[in-house]
Amino acid sequence: MPARSFREPATIACLFLVLFLGVADNQVLSPLLPAIRAEFGKTSAELGLIFTGYSLAAGLLVLLWGPLSDMSGPRQGILTALLIFGIGSLLSSLSHGLPALVCGRAVTGAGASMLSLNAISYAAGSFPYRRRGWAMGSIVSSYFAALVFGVPVGSWLGDRFGWNAVFSLACATSVSLLAVVYLLLPPLATGRAPMNFRFRLSLSLKDYVGFLFSREHSGALFSSFFASAGAMGFLAFLGVWLHDAFNLSGRDIGLVFLASGAAALVASPVGGAISDRIGKRIQFVGSSMALAFLLLVLPNLHWGAALFLTFGGISMAAAFRQGPMEALVTELVEPQRRGSFIALRNAFSQLGIGLSASMSGVLFQNFGYSAVCILGGGANLLAALLMIALVKRHKL
Repeated sequence: MPARSFREPATIACLFLVLFLGVADNQVLSPLLPAIRAEFGKTSAELGLIFTGYSLAAGLLVLLWGPLSDMSGPRQGILTALLIFGIGSLLSSLSHGLPALVCGRAVTGAGASMLSLNAISYAAGSFPYRRRGWAMGSIVSSYFAALVFGVPVGSWLGDRFGWNAVFSLACATSVSLLAVVYLLLPPLATGRAPMNFRFRLSLSLKDYVGFLFSREHSGALFSSFFASAGAMGFLAFLGVWLHDAFNLSGRDIGLVFLASGAAALVASPVGGAISDRIGKRIQFVGSSMALAFLLLVLPNLHWGAALFLTFGGISMAAAFRQGPMEALVTELVEPQRRGSFIALRNAFSQLGIGLSASMSGVLFQNFGYSAVCILGGGANLLAALLMIALVKRHKL
């Protein structure tokens, strides 16, 4: 087999597994929340701190990871991130109270943000833009594979052995992936002159300011903020809503995630390939509008086929926009500044996630899940409108 024909599927498989770990670890919290709430005796608003601590650590520290990625390369960043992620997962598994769990999740979030940044940067350096929608769609289908496989397995493990066991498994998996990445992902040729970290950081800080004052760059940043906020608010308290509204167990909730994620797992690479033909920007806009509509419908449904079909539609809309968005973001800047821009984009995304999780906890406790979905629908609509108004480059 020619080296290139082996390298591309090996690259996609490795990056898929890396993102799968980070996403499954975060998504499985939703079906675990009822057990954590019962053990710690906390309210839904207080449980929102678990997501907020994770997101704040991820969003702030990723601004350091960007310059490091630009300087040392994304492969080294992935290896370091897996180590940090494993430490955070171990701390989470040993937690016996909410403050300790929030701290453990914050360390995990720092590692996960480094994983995401470097995985996307590595993919962008491995595939040309004309094929990057398909490549990114294939890689980020891990988000939906996490719904199909990771969340049900984590839910069953949590029901059988306790929620701590889920984080122990995440720790063990991160150690295994260290070996896989080291063996299968070669370093990318950067073409960058050596520089010390302080100088690289100062350049990145100037880049960050420049990105914020550029219409196109700021449009992508704020679109990412609202897209992430719109997805996380809905997802964070989905498990608690299903438990409270329909009296479902953690295992049953995991099966709901499995059903809604199965179609999206197939749709993600297909959606990425379609975006390579029709345009990544227009596909992001259409999918975000569809997602906003479906979120407004969801809380008004009763248990049954319509509810499952709506879950599937939400997952497919998210799948159709995720790959194109990742590909679009990596094309807005030249490769030498790509790590810094992805880092700032991820910081905006994590800020959106953290704020949405906190607001959703308060809304859920005081007004119910309908208010959470209204917040998510509005955020997704804003993401689409900002992309239309500010990101106007036709070739995207």
